Order: sequence, then C-alpha cells, then structure tokens
Amino acid sequence: MRLLLTTLFAGLAVFMALLMTRIWGLGQNESPFQHEYFASTSPFIVAKQDQLKAMEEAVRLRSDIILWVDARMSADGQVYLLDRTEDQKFLNSQMKKQRMQPDQKILKGGKLSDYSLAELQDFYKNLPLLKDAYGQFPKQRFIVNVIDNVFDVNDAVIKALKDENPNSRTFIQSDTLVVMTSIKDSKPEWVYGTSQADLMRFLSFNSMWILPSTQYKGDVFISPFQIVGRPAFNDEVIGEMRRRNKRIFLGPISQRAQFDEAKRLNADGYISENPSQLLQWLDQSQTH
Repeated sequence: MRLLLTTLFAGLAVFMALLMTRIWGLGQNESPFQHEYFASTSPFIVAKQDQLKAMEEAVRLRSDIILWVDARMSADGQVYLLDRTEDQKFLNSQMKKQRMQPDQKILKGGKLSDYSLAELQDFYKNLPLLKDAYGQFPKQRFIVNVIDNVFDVNDAVIKALKDENPNSRTFIQSDTLVVMTSIKDSKPEWVYGTSQADLMRFLSFNSMWILPSTQYKGDVFISPFQIVGRPAFNDEVIGEMRRRNKRIFLGPISQRAQFDEAKRLNADGYISENPSQLLQWLDQSQTH
C-alpha cells in the first residue's frame, strides 16, 4: 500500500511539474518578427538552386523569387555553392587519382572542406562563389544554407557578403545550430531559421506535453517534410509556431502531396528545386 501511494504521489508531482511548465510556456508571448526581408506579401516562393544559370531562369519566372543556395567552405576559406549530394563524385575521383599516383598526396580527407577552392574547381568546372550569386542578383533575397560545420565558417560567410548589401536580403539556415548561433552573434540583423536540433527538440517536447516551453531563438520556422525518414514536424508543432507568430517555410517540395500539405498548413514560404512546377501548382490551387 505504501509503495502504491508513493508511486501515485510521484506521478502526481511529475504531472504537476509538467503542467506548470506548460502553463509557463503558454504565458510567454512573442511579437511578430518584423524585417525588411519580408516586405513583399506571402506566399514566398523559394527556388533551391546552386548554379547561376538556374538562378537566372528562376528569377525570370518570378522577379521576387527567393534564391536558396547551399554554402560550403573550402580549405582556404572560400565560400562556394554546391549541393551536398555532389560530394561523393569528387571524393571518388580523388580516390581514383590517388590509386593511380600513390606517391602523391591527392586524397587529403573525406570531406570537401579538406580541399582548396582550386582543387574543387578543377573537378566542378562551374563552381560559383557565394559572393558571385549575390553580385549577379543584387535585387534578390537569399536563403543561405550553411552546410559545412567547420572552423571559422561563420567568419567566412560574413566576409563573403560584406560588400554585397546583405542586411535586407540574407536569411541564414543550417542543420547545425552552432553554425547559425555563431553567425547570429556577429550579425543579429540578418534573418535566422531552424536547425535539426530545434526540430527534434520540438517533437520531443511535444511528446511530453510541454511544447510551449521549448526554447527557440530562430526568426522563421523552416523545415523539410522528413528527417532521416521520419516526419520533421506535426500539426501541434506548426500550431505552436503560429502561436509564437513565426512564419512557416516548408520544403523542398517535390511532390503534389507535399504541396497540398504545405497549403493545408497555410505555409508562408514554399521551397522547391523546380520553381516552375511549384508555381503551376500554386496557380491551380488558387483557381479552384
């Protein structure tokens, strides 16, 4: 009997602690995030492109389109644009060269950040720099997705953009929270997104009924539909972001079902590698 009472009281104490935590979280109110980046009306269309020619085509489709670029850092501190799915092609080439020339130091590591920009450009013939994209499209807004979590990547990104009028058109995104935090410490005037750690914390806290108390310092909730084959968010997470007056950006959208889901959730931003298809779906949804 004593054991049963102890268990009941312990359970009640845990419940009360969770309840108080939830009530505290619900009592925290946030004002809508204001920034020149969001001067135009939603929905915001985001084209995920890493080649300048593809960016030109996207801008022709819609003059106010936002350009998503994957920012990488070379061993000599240059910030270039390349989708991470292209990495293995380069590494395989280096391994092949190393086998053919065993006396030379060709294979320097298993990450692209171990190689200089010249070595990377020798393989990727049209490898644009981040500053080139900003320079070629001076009126466009960008989402700069910083992929490489390496030493001084924060300073390299800031240096690359210092002469490109970045304050009104830069949105920093990264799967790695420490990367965004380190950039934000120096450039709080830019816009910041959501890391994978944030997404996982939202889902974890939601399962414990204390989602409203989750600490989150991002300006915009931005998320793919899945992480490691599992949903990256749910309706409760989206509802909590709305309660906090956060804008919602979802994607990349590659299927009609994903577009319909983003539409159902009233997303503010739609991300796609195929902006032409995305705009077609958007037009169709608005005429029905």
